[in-house]
Amino acid sequence: MAGQNAVIVRNAKKTYGGQVYILNGVNVTVPKGCIYSLLGASGCGKTTLLSCVVGVRKLDDGDIWVLGGQPGTKDSGIPGPRIGYMPQDISLVGEFSVIEALFFFGTISGMEKFEIEERYIELKDLLQLPPRDRLVKNMSGGQQRRVSFAAALLQRPELLILDEPTVGLDPVLRDNIWNYLVHITKQEGVTVIITTHYIEEAKQSDKIGLLRNGQLLAESSPNELLERFQTDSLEEAFLTLSKQQTENLRVNDPIPDTSGGINSMCNSYDFGNGNTKRVFQSNWKMRVMALLYKNALQFLRHPGGFLFSIILPVLEIMLFFHTIGLDPKNLKIYVVNEEIGACNNQKYLGNITYYDEEQTCKLTDLSCRFIAGMDDDILKMKFYDNYEKAKEELMNNRDAVGIMYFQRNFSLGMEQKLENMLTVSDDVISTSIIDVELHTPGREIILFVKQYLYKMFIEEFEKIAMECRINKKYANIPVKFEDPIYGKNEMDFGAYVTPVFLLTMLFVLATSISSSAIIVDRHSGIWDRILVQGVTTAEILIAHLITQAIIIVFQVVIALYIGFEQYDMYCKGSKIGVIVMSMLEGICGMVYGLFISVSCTSHSVANYATTGTFYPLLLLCGLIWPIEGMPKFLRWLSLTMPITIPGNALRQIMQKGTDLDKLEVYSGFLVVTVWIFALASICLFRLRYKS
Repeated sequence: MAGQNAVIVRNAKKTYGGQVYILNGVNVTVPKGCIYSLLGASGCGKTTLLSCVVGVRKLDDGDIWVLGGQPGTKDSGIPGPRIGYMPQDISLVGEFSVIEALFFFGTISGMEKFEIEERYIELKDLLQLPPRDRLVKNMSGGQQRRVSFAAALLQRPELLILDEPTVGLDPVLRDNIWNYLVHITKQEGVTVIITTHYIEEAKQSDKIGLLRNGQLLAESSPNELLERFQTDSLEEAFLTLSKQQTENLRVNDPIPDTSGGINSMCNSYDFGNGNTKRVFQSNWKMRVMALLYKNALQFLRHPGGFLFSIILPVLEIMLFFHTIGLDPKNLKIYVVNEEIGACNNQKYLGNITYYDEEQTCKLTDLSCRFIAGMDDDILKMKFYDNYEKAKEELMNNRDAVGIMYFQRNFSLGMEQKLENMLTVSDDVISTSIIDVELHTPGREIILFVKQYLYKMFIEEFEKIAMECRINKKYANIPVKFEDPIYGKNEMDFGAYVTPVFLLTMLFVLATSISSSAIIVDRHSGIWDRILVQGVTTAEILIAHLITQAIIIVFQVVIALYIGFEQYDMYCKGSKIGVIVMSMLEGICGMVYGLFISVSCTSHSVANYATTGTFYPLLLLCGLIWPIEGMPKFLRWLSLTMPITIPGNALRQIMQKGTDLDKLEVYSGFLVVTVWIFALASICLFRLRYKS
C-alpha cells in the first residue's frame, strides 16, 4: 500500500496552545502520479497539514509517511531534492534576482549550472517570469509568487507540494499552470499536492480532500463528489458537507475513497521503467557554497548593513582617538590678582632681582610670572578686581571651572619664605599661597586642572629658585616619582582604555550584525524551505559563521590599521598578539549575536537582548572604571565576562610588552576561546532542537 502512495497521513492531530485543534483525526491518502487538491477556508488547517507533511512542523499525535518513509528518516524523500515545496508565503531572499534565486535552489538540490539554465528557459515562458536580473524585492506580489513556483518546479521533483500557488495570478496563467501540472503527473509520474481557495479549478484534480475545522469532510475524486450531491459545482458540494458538519451529522466518517478508479488512473505512469528522470543529489559543500552566496548577496545589496559593518568601525575608531584621552581645551578660569590686577594684559612678567653681596632676592609682582606660565589654550583667564565679584559671577553664569586668587602681599610672602623658611610666620605663609577654588561637577576636569596647575607651579617655582641662586631641587615636594618600567609617569586615560575599547567595539559590532541573521532567514520563510530541500541546521550555522568571520576580518584590519598607522596607537608588545586577540573577540561577539538570533523570535526582542547585555558588559569590563574599584562580588562576576580578562591581557601586551606565554596574557586567549566554543555549541544544539 505504501509503495503505491506518495503520502499517507493517519489520525493526524495538532493543537495550538494545547487547547484548540487545528487538525483533529485527519486521514489523507495521496496516490503516486496524481493531483491531490486540499480544499478549505483559511484557518481550516491546510497549511498546517502540509507543513507537517514536509517536516517543518510535527504532529502532536498520528503518523505520516512520505515517499516510503516518515519525514526525516532515510527511507523518506524529506528532507531532500525529491520534494518540491512552495510555501504559502513567498519564502525568497529579497536580494536575489530571478536567475540567482533559481541558481540558489538548484545548487542546494544538486543541479549543475547548465541544468539550472536549461530549466530556467523552460519555466520562464510557462510561468511568465520577470526579467532574469530583476531583484525579488523589486517585484510585485504576483511576480514573486511565480518565481517561488519556479523554484519548487526546478529540479523536477517526484512530489510537488504547493500551498496556494495560484493566488493573485492571471486566470489564463492559472489555467496554464493547471495544464502543466496535469502534464507532469501523466507524463513524468509527479505527484502533486496543492491547496487552493479557487474551489472550481480543483475539478482538474484526480482527488480532492475537503478540510473544515481541522476535520476531513470528504476524500474522493471530483466526479464522485459531484455525483453524490447531484450538483455541477464543487462549492455547492462543499457547502452541503459544511452544513452537515455544523448539524453534527456523521462528519467523522469522510466519504470513502473508491480507490480502484482513482489509483488506476493516477498510477498509469510506469514508475519502474528505469528511465524516468535524473534524481539529483547534493553534497554539503555545494549547499554551504550556496548559503555563502546567499549571505554575501544579502550583505552587499543591503546598504544599511554595509555601512554599519564597514563604515561604522572607521567612524568609531576615529571618534575614539579624537575624543578620549586628550587634554581639555579652552577651560575658563576667573583670576583675582590683588597684587597687580591683569599684569598689563599679561604682558608684564614682574621682576626678580638677586643681590650678590647679601645673597638675597627681591621679588616684585611675582604673581605675573605664574599667570604668564599658564597656557591660554588650556585655561582662558578672565580677571576680576575682587574675590566676591568673581564668585558672584561664577554662581550666576557657571561658565568657569573655578577661581584663582592672589593676595595683595603674594610676592612679599614668597620672598620671605625663600629667605627663611623655618622662622616665617603663618600669616606670611598664607599670603604666599595661590588659592584655587574649583567649582565643576566634572571629576576628570577637576583632576586635570589640579594636575596642570600643580605642574605649572612647580616649573615656574623652579625657575624662580634658580634665578635666586637656589638649587631647584628645593622647589620640589619631598617625593620623587622615578620613570616607570612600563608606560610613562603621566599615563593618559586614552592609552589606558584603548585595549578594552578596541575589544568592546569589535564585540558589540559583531553582535549587532549577527543578532538578526537567523531571524531574517526565519521571517522570510527561506529557513523552512531550504530545510525541506535537504540543508541542515549545521550547514546554515557554518555558512553564517564564515560570512560573519569575513566581515570581522575587515573590521579588525580597518580598526588596527587606523589605530597604528593614523594615530600611532601605543603598543610595546607583539602586534600579532593584538591582531589575534581582536579577531577572537570579534568572533566571540559574532557567535553571541548568533546565539541571540537563535534564541529570539523577532527583531525587537533581539534588539532588546543586544542592548540589554551591552551595558552590563560595558560597566563590568574595566573600560569606564578599573575593576579593582568594584565590590568583590561584582569583581568576580566581571572576570567571567568575555571582555574583562581578554581586555586585561591585551593591555598587558600593548602597555607592558608582556610575552604571550605569560599567564596574564594567555589566560585572556583561553577565556575568549572557551566563550566561542560554548556559545557555538549552544547555538547548534538549539537549532537542532528547534528543527
